Amino acid sequence: MTLHPECTLLELIQVVSEAARNDEEVVATVAYLVNSGRVRLCGTFAGAKIALRPALPAFLTWVGMSSYGEITLG
Repeated sequence: MTLHPECTLLELIQVVSEAARNDEEVVATVAYLVNSGRVRLCGTFAGAKIALRPALPAFLTWVGMSSYGEITLG
């Protein structure tokens, strides 16, 4: 995967999509690369940051709850 330090959002998504397993991985990787400054966007999204909201199941796991509202221990 060859990535230039400055690219458009479309170019970044296309390159990351080649190696990602699913859309969630694409979004997380692109957000990390842009927000960390490892990649700078040019064009329409130059200087932009990407705000993410965790998916509900991942969020519930993160806070220690099952999808049914029960607290999980462990």
